[in-house]
Amino acid sequence: MSTKITAFWAAINRWMDGSLFFRGFTAVLDFFKRLCGNSFIARAFVADPAKLDDSVKRSYFVAFIHAVLNRLPKPITAPAHWPSPLSKLCSGSWIIRSACDAFDIPIPQPKPANQKQAWFGIKAILQWLLFIFPVVGVMAVLFAVPFLPTMLLAAMLLPVLLLVLLSRSFVIDSTTVFLLIFITISVIAAFGSLAARSSIQIALLTSVFMMSAMAIMACCTTRKSVDLLIIIFVISAGITGLYGMYQVLAGYVGDVWHDQELFAGTRLRVHSTFGNPNVYGTYLLLAIPIAAACIVYLKGFFFKFCAVGATGLLLVNLLLTLSRGCYLSLALAVGVFVLIIEKRLVIPLIPAVVALPFVLPQAILNRFLSIFNMADTSTAFRLNIWQGSLRILQDFWLSGVGQGIDAYNAVYPFYALAAIYSPHSHSLYIQYLVEVGVVGFAVFIIVLACFFRAMANFLRHTRDFKQRVMAAAMIAGVIGFLFQGVTDFVFYNYRVLLTFYLFIGISIAFARANTPIITKKKVIPELVSNYHD
Repeated sequence: MSTKITAFWAAINRWMDGSLFFRGFTAVLDFFKRLCGNSFIARAFVADPAKLDDSVKRSYFVAFIHAVLNRLPKPITAPAHWPSPLSKLCSGSWIIRSACDAFDIPIPQPKPANQKQAWFGIKAILQWLLFIFPVVGVMAVLFAVPFLPTMLLAAMLLPVLLLVLLSRSFVIDSTTVFLLIFITISVIAAFGSLAARSSIQIALLTSVFMMSAMAIMACCTTRKSVDLLIIIFVISAGITGLYGMYQVLAGYVGDVWHDQELFAGTRLRVHSTFGNPNVYGTYLLLAIPIAAACIVYLKGFFFKFCAVGATGLLLVNLLLTLSRGCYLSLALAVGVFVLIIEKRLVIPLIPAVVALPFVLPQAILNRFLSIFNMADTSTAFRLNIWQGSLRILQDFWLSGVGQGIDAYNAVYPFYALAAIYSPHSHSLYIQYLVEVGVVGFAVFIIVLACFFRAMANFLRHTRDFKQRVMAAAMIAGVIGFLFQGVTDFVFYNYRVLLTFYLFIGISIAFARANTPIITKKKVIPELVSNYHD
């Protein structure tokens, strides 16, 4: 049978080779292939960190980015030598040595006795402090996201980005390229907005927050530094969980985030430091998978025990947000995680899901089941908002209206149904379509695709079970987050937007720190040295 099939396909191939139609069709495809290969547009978006030199040669856009970010002088470098007493103090201190090792910061060697010591090494100390500032700054921002105001976080990030530019090489890959393209499109859309002043401010703010992912990839390039980022993120999230429990014990109430007729007996909705339970629930969609993965990933009984406690605490907080969309999103994230790690675990999950209605509190169960109740005013409200927002695309499908509440509300009232007011469209994807148009939206989707591709490539190459668990948790967290974006504009709170891009940066840095970058011919030393201990 196999011989007959082989002979049949050989005959088909001979017929196609001799066919004038197929020969002409092949020539047309080859023409378009050559056309795209020589096209400025096609060449503009080619970037592969493993083939950086080739990407720079082939792509005008990548060459420009590489020249701006990495070809400029890097005046801030780690000093080679320090005053001998200071170097011995730092090298002999277990705390300082461990911290520098975790931060991927070298401790300068003692200054040779035959070299002149000027100003007690003040210049070298200042140079060292400037060199370590971006790493410490990134970690400080990651920890402080749930607790500090948006503009203060932006003020912390600006010097971090500046010093990264002056001291380190950025990772130029497809994610970076398309992220910068999206930033460019959003800024252009802001200048054409009906509320240009407000929209430009928001576009610049979100651009700084998006570039935090690039800062993490540039600064945290070893396993230890990325692991420290993961631990800081879980600790910060755990503190929000403790504050959420304080709200429960103190009896803080909030009844303005749901239908008060359907849920008259439901008053408590935990919002922790985010001021809104839905926003806090969205933040937890990123934090819970990482905290749960730390149970397997971290070493030592104490750290595993802390990870178990943090996971349980955050799960309870998520339940008490009463965010129906977050419930579904977390369930999806769990399903994705199980499918990545072990498909056979789906079978034991089935009875667990069946048992949930019998173990969940009635208030939480009623809240979840109300998803399917069209009498719920919040559900009907969203449907009307979506229809009105999509009508905006009739006139602004290409350019968008610009980012921000002012830009959206300068246009939305002319397309709204039943005079419904809303600060945003209650959907991440509809909102981005409206704000930056179809081109900007397509680039945003490509950014996400680049992230998933990078993580999928890492999963294919790693054989370490703990690394697979952490990578799967990162993918699951992003998928759950994006699913929540179907029914809510998850970037309405800019601290959540910053958390998302910090999370993207941590995830890609994690994959890079655990995977060698090898071309077909050779390892690229200047890149590989950045990604390993």
